[in-house]
Amino acid sequence: MFDLDVLRTFSTGIALGSYARAADKLGRSTSAVSAQLKKLESQAGTVLFRKKGRGLELTDAGETLLAYAHRMLELNDEAGAAMRGADLQGWASLAALWAATSAGLGLTVRTPFGLPSQVRALDRSELSLPALPQISLLLYRAQAHSEAPASRLATLLLEAVRQHVHPMSEQSR
Repeated sequence: MFDLDVLRTFSTGIALGSYARAADKLGRSTSAVSAQLKKLESQAGTVLFRKKGRGLELTDAGETLLAYAHRMLELNDEAGAAMRGADLQGWASLAALWAATSAGLGLTVRTPFGLPSQVRALDRSELSLPALPQISLLLYRAQAHSEAPASRLATLLLEAVRQHVHPMSEQSR
């Protein structure tokens, strides 16, 4: 139903705070971006933007669609990488990983704990991979006092991790 190219324009414009900047980044004219946004509202069957001062802001429907757009684009990009057999070569430094996440790129560390059933953990010995060092797990909160749902989620995460990860003091025994 939704055109991924149009969703990418929509998402990029929101991320950059301007559809003129999105047009420049995506190599399109502002009129082409405007036409894409009209197409998106037509596909959604509802108003996604409202005027705010000299700019636009998302309606509730626009906010909802933006969340879905992020998920759809991420899944599309992941599928594309899988089909291309994208290989990661070399090792990324911690500084590079920090820069990538600061720029808004996703970073996922997968362990056998919480691994989706359709994904198989690699056996490092089969692939001659080096052993990984121990890492500390930290849970950061955006606010000192979280709303009840965020606090509950943090509690659930901590309980799940504690069930599957031994404290470092136990590992060194």
